[in-house]
Amino acid sequence: MRTTERDTVPRLALAQREGPGREVACAEARPLPTPAEIAAFGRLSVTQGLGPALETVEHLAQQGLAQESILLDLVGKTARWLGDQWLEDQISFTDVTTGLSTLQQVVHVLGPSFAQTPPHRGLVVLTTAPGEQHTLGLFLLGEFVRRAGWGVDVMPGLTTTELLSHVAHTNVDVLGFSVCREELLPNLARTIEQVRRDSKNRALDIMVGGRIDLTGFASAHGLTALENPSWAVRWLDERGSHPRPASRSSSP
Repeated sequence: MRTTERDTVPRLALAQREGPGREVACAEARPLPTPAEIAAFGRLSVTQGLGPALETVEHLAQQGLAQESILLDLVGKTARWLGDQWLEDQISFTDVTTGLSTLQQVVHVLGPSFAQTPPHRGLVVLTTAPGEQHTLGLFLLGEFVRRAGWGVDVMPGLTTTELLSHVAHTNVDVLGFSVCREELLPNLARTIEQVRRDSKNRALDIMVGGRIDLTGFASAHGLTALENPSWAVRWLDERGSHPRPASRSSSP
């Protein structure tokens, strides 16, 4: 992994920046990946692993596909393709697991070249709802939020006890949950009540996102429902423009 990061990340960065004597296509020069390209990338992620996957990513970047589109329109849609293929009994659960592992490694490698390092605007913690096993979306969202200048902790699979301890001892500005199954919502609602009770930050905002319609759930529980990473960043920007109340303190 270290060798791959050392060799690949600089090339990916160069693929979208002008350099001495180097002509690079603009980000709009390359159309978004087609369904056929997404399916091919999905099969490659299952059968060939990280190296060939990154070669494909580098090729698309050299053609002018922006890294934002690589993350959302290639990696994100490929993850959905893998899930759909499994539901249609076209691939096995092991294939899905292997493919998603490859995609998560791609996100890990792309992260340093995608994220900027502006001043820290506050801490966003991203985790899964109790019982939720889908995690790739959290890592994708984390890269977009980090690029917008927020501190990000991606912490999938926290138990309720671990989460409550974390928000009680850490000044978390925004907490985000990923949930993709409606049967998990009642337990998530109880967890959110406990988080609000124990949070060190009285002004903690909570957002939810996933592959199901969460607008009704969010409205009923005073949450923000996310549509996609770009929308989440816009919401965080708007939120950050307003002053927030102080956090709780153990001092008199």
